[in-house]
Amino acid sequence: MNPSAFEQRWRRRFVERGRLMDDDADIAGWSRTGLATRVRQFIQLWDAHPGTPGIWLDIGCGAGTYSRLLHRQGYTVLGIDYSAPSLHKARARSPADIPWLASDIRCLPFPDGYAQGVLCFGVMQALDSTSEALQEMARVLNADGELWVDALNAKCLPTQIIEWRRRRRGQPPHLRYDTVRDLSATAQAAGLQVVAVEWLPILPARLQRLQWMLETRTTRTLLRRLPWLGAWLSHSFILRARPR
Repeated sequence: MNPSAFEQRWRRRFVERGRLMDDDADIAGWSRTGLATRVRQFIQLWDAHPGTPGIWLDIGCGAGTYSRLLHRQGYTVLGIDYSAPSLHKARARSPADIPWLASDIRCLPFPDGYAQGVLCFGVMQALDSTSEALQEMARVLNADGELWVDALNAKCLPTQIIEWRRRRRGQPPHLRYDTVRDLSATAQAAGLQVVAVEWLPILPARLQRLQWMLETRTTRTLLRRLPWLGAWLSHSFILRARPR
């Protein structure tokens, strides 16, 4: 399947970022405070729900931020990205025993049931559709494996305002956004069972001094119990899913 103009544009951007940028956040396309906040929240979630040891694939690894996190905790991790320049940067700043592979998420060069786990962060928003990607990630998971996949949240109020302004100007969407309901349905159609939804509320850089309030245990419990509030406040979300 030939990639659309939308996907080709983002592929060129990520390759160019990998070639020209050096900081992990710049290569991934996040602000530095944004990536730091995402990583911090991931660590909190991972500590609460650690993955089963085994082979973990970090798909869309960029400069290897999450690959190195898992490696430091003793996991066998393989970093995968379609941007060769980003992989060169990842290799240069990472332990020598982390392997790196250039590949497309919809055509992974692994047999069925190869991996114990898959991380896929910062990828869904640059694809036209999540269906093929989720089917392929489900294929490479073993029977008791686990998928952590994130998406930009279509229900986030600031995002809705930004996209409304783009439509008013006659501009196409800058990125693709998902709802928890739609991504969960696509995951289920791919043979996965969603076991949890984790909200990622992220304030802009100018408000970072208030970010801590969104990361307390109380706030996280509140967002989990009131998903409509989580959807309004969260820039993105993570689905944790397992093969059915």
